[in-house]
Amino acid sequence: MLLLGTHAYSLRSGIVRYAREASWILDDTYTSMGIVPVWWQGDGILALITNPKDAIAQQQFSDVPLVDFSKGWISDSMPPRYRAAGMNRPRVLYDNIMIGRMAAEHFVERGFKHIALLNGGNYWMEQERIPSFRKTVEASGAKFHEIQYYHHLPRGEHHRPLSDHSSTHKWLVKTLRDLPKPVGVAVAADYIAIRVMRACDDAGLSVPEQVAILGCHNDPFICDFTPVPLSSIDDDLERIGYEGAKLLDQIMDGKRGPRAPILIPPKGVVTRMSTNVLAVPDPKVARAVRFIFEHHQENNIGTPEVAAAAGLSRSALDRAFYKYLGRSPAQEILSVRIESSKKLLLGTKLKAHEIAAQTGFSSIVHFSQAFHRITGHRPSVYRRQSSKQD
Repeated sequence: MLLLGTHAYSLRSGIVRYAREASWILDDTYTSMGIVPVWWQGDGILALITNPKDAIAQQQFSDVPLVDFSKGWISDSMPPRYRAAGMNRPRVLYDNIMIGRMAAEHFVERGFKHIALLNGGNYWMEQERIPSFRKTVEASGAKFHEIQYYHHLPRGEHHRPLSDHSSTHKWLVKTLRDLPKPVGVAVAADYIAIRVMRACDDAGLSVPEQVAILGCHNDPFICDFTPVPLSSIDDDLERIGYEGAKLLDQIMDGKRGPRAPILIPPKGVVTRMSTNVLAVPDPKVARAVRFIFEHHQENNIGTPEVAAAAGLSRSALDRAFYKYLGRSPAQEILSVRIESSKKLLLGTKLKAHEIAAQTGFSSIVHFSQAFHRITGHRPSVYRRQSSKQD
């Protein structure tokens, strides 16, 4: 039985992949309809228990082997009478320490000197991510900011009047407005990023030039449809689902479950427009950098087009780029094209000439030469060596 308190598409995909291999029969009544299948008589449960309702549902099958995908069951926000039943359960989880470090590194690599984490308080993942996030930020010489959102959330927020939520939103608008700019903001889950984007809009702040936002879970139903497409950490929920199902199968066969959680490392950051920028204090340079990110795949853009988009002369643009980025606009265009081509080499089966066309290079020869000059490898060698490492 799937006793999942949330519709996690990737998690369910991993479970289904293992279920096919093991010839399982699955009951998804609870996840799909919110109804406890009291008629169910089965061999094991895969659970993601995050609230008392889920814990109560589980109690009806307390003797059935179970693997849990969340620490929400044993977090401080869970009432003690339900929390006790979740202790010492076999668990497969994402590695929050690695996620915190990865989120901070994403902003550090982009040159941000002010980096914030929005703390929702009730989420166990934030409490585990903050130390590694903060350590990574401060080790880089940047300033760490904690947005203490949990202090301003109405209790039982799902059932509070709109006026209470309005007060929380106004506080977030003011907080974002008061932070030094540009600032990178990481949130614990993709859906929270929508609130942050709305607050930025009401504060008159542009995303990503003034506030860059990074989510987590890489949920395609959210990330591709936010007001600004959302960058997000892929925490490999698909593998977590698969490994959890595999562990449950072993427990159902009589193997004793591990007392310590099995931690799955994140796959990496999937970069979209919400962080696809370099942190620079000059708004015209930021506008130029964003123009390059948005148009680098067009082989007819160069310094004149970037200068026009930024509202600067070519000479002024060159001076500003060297001042803030330490390189020319042409070098920045090439750098973005190379990074884009790397993703296509590793993430697709496109041929080199197709990648060259999609990343703004005028020919396969130009692409191959530039790629070799920057990376030290031909595109085909880079793809082959990276595949071997995986």
